[in-house]
Amino acid sequence: MDVSTISRVLWLRRTLSQRERWTETQLRDHQRRELAKVRAFASARSPFYRRFHDGLAEAPLAGLPVLTKAALMDNFDEISTDPIVRLADLQVYLDGLHGDDLFRGRYWVSATSGSSGRKSIIANNRQEWAMILASYLRANQWAGIRTGPAHRVKMAVVGSTTPWHQSSRVAASARSPFIASERLSAAAPLPELVARLNKFQPDVLVAYGSMIRTLACEQLAGQLTIAPRGVNSSSEVLTAEARAAATHAWNTAPFNVYAATETGGIAAECDQHRGMHLFEDLVIPEVVDDDYNPVPPGEPGSRLLVTVLFSRTIPLIRYEMTDRLRLADRPCPCGRPFRLVESIEGRTDDVLVLSAAAGGTVGVHPVVFHQVLDLLDASGWQVQQQRRELRVLVASPGAGFNAAATERDVQVALVAAGVLAPVVHLSVVEAIPAGPSGKRPFVAALPTP
Repeated sequence: MDVSTISRVLWLRRTLSQRERWTETQLRDHQRRELAKVRAFASARSPFYRRFHDGLAEAPLAGLPVLTKAALMDNFDEISTDPIVRLADLQVYLDGLHGDDLFRGRYWVSATSGSSGRKSIIANNRQEWAMILASYLRANQWAGIRTGPAHRVKMAVVGSTTPWHQSSRVAASARSPFIASERLSAAAPLPELVARLNKFQPDVLVAYGSMIRTLACEQLAGQLTIAPRGVNSSSEVLTAEARAAATHAWNTAPFNVYAATETGGIAAECDQHRGMHLFEDLVIPEVVDDDYNPVPPGEPGSRLLVTVLFSRTIPLIRYEMTDRLRLADRPCPCGRPFRLVESIEGRTDDVLVLSAAAGGTVGVHPVVFHQVLDLLDASGWQVQQQRRELRVLVASPGAGFNAAATERDVQVALVAAGVLAPVVHLSVVEAIPAGPSGKRPFVAALPTP
């Protein structure tokens, strides 16, 4: 990271810190001002938004249409506010990306892995990228990790090493005189990960939720011997079992971080561990049901709409994400004005649709499997949906593992969830297979042969 970017990020982080002491009235006033700015900018510079929001200049945010990922990618060139940012050129750039080179020397470009359907591509200018880095720095500081000229840290990021993945781009950008960043692939063999972490000895460990549990088990088994001062979980749901294992392994509770390629940081835990504070000064979140009606605190939504207040290159106004959030119905004792996310139940795309005992189909959320498979003495698990059956992979189970009993437990849980006579086959594997981004999802719908 160059000196000017470092200075900008540190200045933005100080600005964000001041906002954390705002009253709720100050926060809502800020949202109204910034929302008006991004709407005006999008209407003036984006042909798509001029059509999409035609006649809606006086409409409230909830009165604007929803921008889906498909609409974003189908209309990308007209959504872009810079004529040099065109989808075909970005795809060519990403195909040849090595290191941290910028598109046309001006834009950081990231893409999703496509694990929740169609891939999306986002370009960020220098100001936008600095804000994204500041949002992650906020999460680190809430986790008790101070970084700066007087506080040098070694940070290991176990995630994707694909150059276009945002975790890779952030890790590359974070390298500075006071942050030594080591990127490790979550798809690498576990012994290799353990060896590299033991050699690096990070002060901060950042990893996918499923990897947190796996590494904690390696620590408890005596194979991994690191002593991080902070542990951050990102990109996947952090289960209670993974949290407990990490706390036991490193004598420090992990901090949950919620982020996305399109937004950067969205929410993070403070030291109260009562849930994740939404970064409402950066993003306006709307938890909604399938009909895009708002869902009250305490009830899970079907999806999340986000309006990114600092987005200018690719404005995102009521952009649809398939995450199922439940907002808390009480404030955090820490006093920050940001609302709490009580839980993220996974993406709606993770919900398996199976034949229902009562006829038709029923959606089965991953929590059904967590209730059974998280109790296993194993390094990981995955449920794969095939045409007429579910295949359950269990990685390196302990000596007392009973495959037949686990199959029955999964079947009983599915029947209790309303599924018709499920066929379940269990296989013991050495390691859970990783997808293109290095993630090992708990639930995977495989293409039928």
